[in-house]
Amino acid sequence: MATIQNNPNPSPSPKFTPTPEPKKSRTPLLAGIIAVLLLALAGLGIGYANRGSENAQLSTDLVEMEQFKATAEKQYYESLAELEEMRGSNEELNALIDQQKEDLRTQKEKISSLTRDSRNLVAARRELAELRSQTDGYLVQLEEMRLANAELTENNQRLSTERDMLSSDLQVSRQQNESLNSERAVLVSEREQLTSTNQELNRKVGIASVLKANNITIVGQKARSNGKFAERKNANYVDRLYVCFNSLDNAVAKMGEETFQLRIINPAGETIQIDAEGSGVFTMADSGEQIPYTKAVNFEFDGAAASHCTDWSVESQQYTEGTYTAELYNKGYFVGEGTVTFK
Repeated sequence: MATIQNNPNPSPSPKFTPTPEPKKSRTPLLAGIIAVLLLALAGLGIGYANRGSENAQLSTDLVEMEQFKATAEKQYYESLAELEEMRGSNEELNALIDQQKEDLRTQKEKISSLTRDSRNLVAARRELAELRSQTDGYLVQLEEMRLANAELTENNQRLSTERDMLSSDLQVSRQQNESLNSERAVLVSEREQLTSTNQELNRKVGIASVLKANNITIVGQKARSNGKFAERKNANYVDRLYVCFNSLDNAVAKMGEETFQLRIINPAGETIQIDAEGSGVFTMADSGEQIPYTKAVNFEFDGAAASHCTDWSVESQQYTEGTYTAELYNKGYFVGEGTVTFK
């Protein structure tokens, strides 16, 4: 049997040392983290920059809106002051001013509601321009009304002066009458006589203002193919009646629009009258009788003599043999006539 001997100096067993793994590089990871941080910081910076820009714009808008409010307030009160300057003693004019001021107040409230938000600045400016336009229009309206009232006042003063003059004349006449007789019955009689005299004087003045006419002619005419008219004596060929006359000068009559009533009487003694063609009725000044007339001849009277022509042209009008008379009236008085006879 083999004997196994223990080796007193055994050789040590070699130790196993693991090979260390190579260390992974941390540089890419750190670079990524840094990049993310930089992006975040950049985004944050941009956000702050945008917010700063927005805040700056908002501040500008607010300043601009405050300036606009001050301008609108100033313009509103200036408009009220301009309207108030037009105020006077005329109640109708003052009532209109109060209404206009109320309209401006409504417009001002509309502007104020818009100025609560700076985004409405454009619309608010547009409404402020409308307020200015309203004010200008109101001022024009008030000035026209003021001038009209001034003219009316002037006319009233003139009439009042004329009335005072007439009243003064009447008083003088009364004093003269009182000096002739102190008895009451005589005074009453003389006063009545004076009234009658004044009425007669007014009637005479009215008569004196009547415009006289002469050279009154009336002819029958037929239309030609060229549009002109030729005189005709045969009733069957008459298309229209043509009347001409002269109005004489008159220093008593007031200058301005005057009217002659033309009355055309047919051979049967009837007035040719068609209301749709301008016919009507006037009152005789002396008798009060209602007289029908054929048409009115209007013109501007300047105190001097003038010539006038007018026609009576109605398609349905038929003319007969006999004499047609053209009568002229002014202020209810007969002033002349002319005739024509058709075969």
